[in-house]
Formats: sequence, C-alpha cells, structure tokens
Amino acid sequence: MEFIYIPPSELRNEWQWVRDGLEKVRSKGHSQWLPEDIYCDCYEQRAMLWIITDKSGFMVLQPTGDAMHIWAAWLKSNDQEDLKRGLQSAIEITKKGNCKKLTFTSYRRGWEIKAKELGFTPTMWEIKLGE
Repeated sequence: MEFIYIPPSELRNEWQWVRDGLEKVRSKGHSQWLPEDIYCDCYEQRAMLWIITDKSGFMVLQPTGDAMHIWAAWLKSNDQEDLKRGLQSAIEITKKGNCKKLTFTSYRRGWEIKAKELGFTPTMWEIKLGE
C-alpha cells in the first residue's frame, strides 16, 4: 500500500472519486464538514490529500501545531490489515512533517475500542453548550 501526495494543481483530477468517499464518511455521522471544506483546505495548502496509488483509499491530513490531524480517511476494503498499513503511512508522514503526535476525532462509538487497539489514547472530552 503506497500513498502519494496530491498537490493542489492535481486536486481536481482526483476529486470526484475522493468526494464520493468523503460522502460515505459523512454518512457515518461526520456532518460538521462538507467535502468542499476539505477541497478548499487542500487547495489552499492548509490540509493534504494522500491517495493510495490504486485509488483504493485516501486520507486527508491537516497539520495543527505540533500535531498532524487525520481529518478524514476512507478505504474501499474493511480489511483490518489495510487499516493498520494506512495508519502506519500516516505515522510516517507525521514524522516526516516533524509533528510529535497524530490525532483524529470521531463521534462513532466503535472507534472508542478500535482507536485504543491501534495505540491512540483519548485526550479531550467536551460539553456542548447550545448551538
């Protein structure tokens, strides 16, 4: 599994299938952003789109201080080994970017268990104070 970075000048060439994957991610409860938010941040170089060379998945990474944040990720397969390889790629990119930690957020309950299995630790809890 090899990830390649998609620079802003090539973003449009990959966008349709990436957008479809982002909509699948959103359908699982990630409605606080739109695919267009991600496109804009990738185009303006505030986030980075990394795709698997055979287009079987992608991840959007966003540097935030000393952390690299996984904004969104999608894999065609549900294979746990593919997930682990994708995470390893994200870790390598994070290290090359001189970041000290890799983060992600999710409201999906299943990630509470899976994230711990992958080595993540919880760092923040929140209370919503009206909208």
